[in-house]
Amino acid sequence: MRFRFLRTLPLLALAAALAYGACSAADVPAPADSAPRKDALELHRDADDIEKRIATSGLLYGSSDLDAYLQGVADALARPDDQEPIRLKAIKGPWPNAFVLPNGASYVTTGMLDMLDNEAQLACVLGHEMTHLVEQHALQEMRAQRTRQGWATALAVLVGAVGAYYGGSQAGAALAALTASAGQLWTISAVSGYSRDNEREADRVGFERVAAAGYDTAQAPVVFELLLARTPDDAGGVRPYFATHPKLEERIASFRELATAQAGGPAGATNAERYLAAIGDLPLEQALLLIEAEQPALAQLSVGRYLDRHPDSAQAHFVAGEAWRARPNESGAIDYAIAAYAQAAALPGTPPTALRNKGLLHRERGENELAREAFEKYLALDPQAVDAGIVRLYLQELSAAPP
Repeated sequence: MRFRFLRTLPLLALAAALAYGACSAADVPAPADSAPRKDALELHRDADDIEKRIATSGLLYGSSDLDAYLQGVADALARPDDQEPIRLKAIKGPWPNAFVLPNGASYVTTGMLDMLDNEAQLACVLGHEMTHLVEQHALQEMRAQRTRQGWATALAVLVGAVGAYYGGSQAGAALAALTASAGQLWTISAVSGYSRDNEREADRVGFERVAAAGYDTAQAPVVFELLLARTPDDAGGVRPYFATHPKLEERIASFRELATAQAGGPAGATNAERYLAAIGDLPLEQALLLIEAEQPALAQLSVGRYLDRHPDSAQAHFVAGEAWRARPNESGAIDYAIAAYAQAAALPGTPPTALRNKGLLHRERGENELAREAFEKYLALDPQAVDAGIVRLYLQELSAAPP
């Protein structure tokens, strides 16, 4: 499944360059008997290269416990005849995505993990990706794209449309740099995705894996319903970044049919509590990543879901304040931000930054006494803060200001 990914215009040049290389390769085909093995070796070499690039890009989420949990879910979906084992890691990204490379390296973005509600939904995502690996869809796509005219132009439109929905972030910049250097396999696996037929096969066979592992198959269409809720429509109602895939509505209908056919048997497991325990505080980190990517509304959605489960989390109220603060032009946003910071300050484990930012907002509004009080509490909590000198200058300024 492929979702809103990269936003940089250099990708248009990348697509054109890939098209030129693809046409060149098609002009000089390898001998028929050696082509399949050559293609497979090329894909594995490229996959190994991309895996190394990801490992050094700063994109990995870096939680060994979470990676082990993801691997455990994938292992439960595995079949005895799977020739290539899948290896799961979480990767930072503000948008929902999951992809697998032909060498078995597979990645789920923090955006995807934050969006899902339970382990059964995760299993649906992983079963889909495992099918891409086992059925060698990347190899099929590489061969097809060497003869498919104009694929790069379509990809350029696709990537440009996707990028229009997102702002910049460190993760986004790292992904853009990776894309600009990782070539055709990365484009197939993580950006534009597979053909409609291959995506449908991954849906169907992945669903079978989920059912065989004893998960609640009714959660399969829910995954796409969640994606639909986070996928903005353009003016014409067409989502251009699904141009090469069944539309989300079609896939929801397809999964509902599969789930209905499966109904009547014993109820499957969702393992919601285990899933939420495994992702831990990831939703708060994801909210901060979304704020950095200029998506504060989505950040509020993430932190709101977390606060429903952890209403006494000072860190969560602080992040909620950050999300409101990132929407300064909206009516009441600054009031909501101040209220969220105040709630954080009233709870154990207050992030000192909540008081500093509360003080800054009061100072901007000329509420000098409230600003002074917040700054003094900030310095009391973190007297050695990096910006302590600047905050002390603010206090001097506020003391000199007329009442």
